[in-house]
Amino acid sequence: MTQFTTDKCNASWDDVPDYLVHFTKTIGDRKSILNIQNILATGEIEARNKFGVGRYYEHCPRAVCLSEASLQQLARLAKYRGRYGLGFTKQFIRSKGGGPLFQVQDERYEAITSLIRAGLNDPNASIWTLVPFIDRVLPSYQYDWDKEWRVPGGLGFTDDVVSFILLPEEEHDAFHTFQSRGHNEGNSPLFKSPLIDHRWAKERVRDTLLNA
Repeated sequence: MTQFTTDKCNASWDDVPDYLVHFTKTIGDRKSILNIQNILATGEIEARNKFGVGRYYEHCPRAVCLSEASLQQLARLAKYRGRYGLGFTKQFIRSKGGGPLFQVQDERYEAITSLIRAGLNDPNASIWTLVPFIDRVLPSYQYDWDKEWRVPGGLGFTDDVVSFILLPEEEHDAFHTFQSRGHNEGNSPLFKSPLIDHRWAKERVRDTLLNA
């Protein structure tokens, strides 16, 4: 059993985000479900892109993105981010160096850019630890409700820290079959994380997670 527990204050607080979800997307010919299967087999979510105010600079680390997910917000997130994903507790993500994104503007943005310029030739400058977690407020960005978190350098995990796997209910049986076959063939750990569908009523999602 995992040593990481949910950060629940009260199970009845449906608006309080307990989990962070990494949503997978279709990349080239690889569908979202195939990305999940590959991630589970390798035990790692690769940090493929740079984010934040330092993303155009050499020393900014690549990062993995996640979204806070309360029971009330899960369907909305899936509408914009996709129907497939992996859920983790905040405690686990913090233990891997992750944290929430915050946005700056005006004087605070100018202060950050000054620190970036001062560290351009120093890969060990402290600013490079911060920039993945900082974005500039822009009119074109309308997803501040997303409450994004980031993990610099990628996210490795074991089978006992995945809180749930998000995918459509009609694919659950096939996914269980795929997982069992991969485990029996020695290609993947056997993940026993609950499967949930963002279209379920919040009561069903809550019961599935609490009884897992």
